[in-house]
Amino acid sequence: MTPAEHLRLPDVDDVREGVYALRLAAHAADIAKGVAGAREWDDELSTARKALQWDRVIDLSLNSDKARTFRDASSPADEELCTMCGEFCAVRKMTKVREGEGE
Repeated sequence: MTPAEHLRLPDVDDVREGVYALRLAAHAADIAKGVAGAREWDDELSTARKALQWDRVIDLSLNSDKARTFRDASSPADEELCTMCGEFCAVRKMTKVREGEGE
């Protein structure tokens, strides 16, 4: 399945996107079926995200090149922050609260 399905012949990018969609669906199915080891990747990615280790998050991403492009296109002023929340990053705020650094 590609984004161009039944609309035009797929190009290389359409096929690449289709492969990523297939890989993601297969991974989700493996987790749902309880396949041994299927959750470790997700858990490691979640741990890296919680620790605000963006390079590790990108390395663990299904499509690291696309993840890097997204990060680079909207880098926050503080490299530790996520590009979506910026200074309002809930993960960073909760980490500071847990460490006793206030709000």
